[in-house]
Amino acid sequence: ARVLGVSTDELQKMQYAADLVDVSVDDMVNAMARLTRSMASSSGETQAAFSRLGVSVTDAGGQMRNNQDVFYDVLRALSNIGNETERDQLAMQIFGKSANELAGIIDDGGESLKAYGEEAANLGLIMDEQTLQSLNKVNDEFDRLKNLAKMEFAQAGAAALEAMTPVIEDLIGMVSSLLQWFGSLDTDSMALILTLGLL
Repeated sequence: ARVLGVSTDELQKMQYAADLVDVSVDDMVNAMARLTRSMASSSGETQAAFSRLGVSVTDAGGQMRNNQDVFYDVLRALSNIGNETERDQLAMQIFGKSANELAGIIDDGGESLKAYGEEAANLGLIMDEQTLQSLNKVNDEFDRLKNLAKMEFAQAGAAALEAMTPVIEDLIGMVSSLLQWFGSLDTDSMALILTLGLL
């Protein structure tokens, strides 16, 4: 949420809505990240795309607007572009490669995405900041436990391997001696031993 510049509430709403609108949350996150870069871009083509859609990236005071508000404004404006080729070009200019994955929510101007997000809030599925922080702490402890367990297993494995090394070396020596002895036999003796071994 911090990277994208959106609230944790809004990010959770996106996560809930993602499956229902057939757009992965990763694609929406990537689109939001690209939108944020586009808003700050000095590219004439990018600014022309916002202008064509009638979407301002700054408020009346010249400050950068909230990227989520701009996100929904862009979706709404794109849905009103009748020429599909032009719509795709504008979406690509603003959202980059992620635009291809947003077709489903561009068609209805982001209304379904917003509605499902509100549904998640009404169902009580949005966790507050304090709960999320607590969960993050629990997750951190599990990560520490996992890393500790990996280290303990690695150390135990190294100790076992060290203890087995002399045994393995002795076994290799025995096999080597046996092969040398077998190689020194005449052909008839080798054939006899091999035949007995197959019985």
